[in-house]
Amino acid sequence: MKTEKWWFGGIGVVAFVLALVVPLVSGVLAQGGDSGGTVVPAQGTPGSDSHPTGPAEIVIPEQYQVQPGRQATQAGTTVVWFTPQDEDTSTTVIFLYNTGGVAGTVTIETFQLDGTPEVYAEVAVPAHSLVRICADPVSTYSGTWQDVVWINFRTFSTYGRMTLPAGVRAEAYVVWNNGTTYDPLQVAPTLPIRFSIGSGGVYLPQIPNTVGP
Repeated sequence: MKTEKWWFGGIGVVAFVLALVVPLVSGVLAQGGDSGGTVVPAQGTPGSDSHPTGPAEIVIPEQYQVQPGRQATQAGTTVVWFTPQDEDTSTTVIFLYNTGGVAGTVTIETFQLDGTPEVYAEVAVPAHSLVRICADPVSTYSGTWQDVVWINFRTFSTYGRMTLPAGVRAEAYVVWNNGTTYDPLQVAPTLPIRFSIGSGGVYLPQIPNTVGP
């Protein structure tokens, strides 16, 4: 009888130890520990904003996607320049207001320090509507942010320009969200972004390039 108790007790101890060790080993392997493996970023978020890999992520909800043949005539457009900030600890937020009765298409471009194009996106702004754009994914309970446009500028975007059709206005700010997502309901330091008409109002690399006006 004593032997049987020791046997069953031993099995219980072994099972308990395995229950602790297996998750720990799995965690080490997943993080590229002693196995020599590497951490594979989750799909849709390669690398980080400070050390980006792969193409920049751009997610535009269906209602803000530009439909072929349905763009409004882009008469009276205004080109503005700005300097986005998008690191692991910060992100850029842009508001597009359409004060007119016709939908318009806003083109957003960013460039690296040497003038190399980094991001290109077209965002449809419905008539009398507001579109929110964020350089980080938005995670919040706020209902007004559920259809946010995600354009990951990343740290490579040294400066950018935006083409605004007639009737569309823009406001923007940098927020230090200290994470990979942004919750507008949280209190965080922010800094307004200045838009300049013409490239003379923003920092541009002092080398020849063909970025534009």
